[in-house]
Amino acid sequence: MSSAAIEFWVIVQVVVDLLLIILFIVFMRQLWASRAKRASCGVEPLPQVLEPLLKEAKKVAGQFETQLKEKQRLVRRLNEHLDNRIISLNLLLSRAEVCLASHDKESMEKDRSQRHVYDLQQEIIALGVKGIAPQEIADRMGISKGEVTLVLELKRKFQEMEKSN
Repeated sequence: MSSAAIEFWVIVQVVVDLLLIILFIVFMRQLWASRAKRASCGVEPLPQVLEPLLKEAKKVAGQFETQLKEKQRLVRRLNEHLDNRIISLNLLLSRAEVCLASHDKESMEKDRSQRHVYDLQQEIIALGVKGIAPQEIADRMGISKGEVTLVLELKRKFQEMEKSN
């Protein structure tokens, strides 16, 4: 091959290399210009925009959970108080029924009505824990079997609620 042909191909190769370098530089400038344009427009990347929103959502979720636990605690306390009131009312109703049903036990009813309702409940529970049947407890205390059963069932319910918490 002649030296002229080799020189021609070397020149062609140099020109192609220069064109590639120029194209690469133009591409890089356009890329930098587009990045600068986005930054000047005030467009923030998505993670930077979402991060404060996520932090606020986490904070609100924590507050909600705290309030929910507090409300659950209050509801449990209210249920306990209401159940105690129901027991007391049922005990009083049972006493009234027993008084009306039998005038023979009038003296025993007077003595029992002077005791506090809470003391009656505790005595029923204590006898139930000893394994005494509800009918026998009712006979010993001079109250109805339904009253004894109610007190024992509510005590069992309270114990189950405490175990679940």
